Amino acid sequence: MSLYSDAIRALRQVILLDERVRNIATDVTRLSEEIADRRDRVSRIEGMLAAGMLPTRGGSGPRVGRRLPPPSDRSE
Repeated sequence: MSLYSDAIRALRQVILLDERVRNIATDVTRLSEEIADRRDRVSRIEGMLAAGMLPTRGGSGPRVGRRLPPPSDRSE
């Protein structure tokens, strides 16, 4: 092999490696943005859940739905 063909091959490899590094950097940036987005979503969901678990103001405890009257004693 000639010195020129070795140099060209080496330059091609450097160019390909440079492309890979740039693509990886772009991927890392994109993943970082997606992680930040997921973190924000989880924070909002946590806030919604925390707000939903707070007792209502003026309430005396958990809500109790309507209950059926106790069975009447029909042993007459």
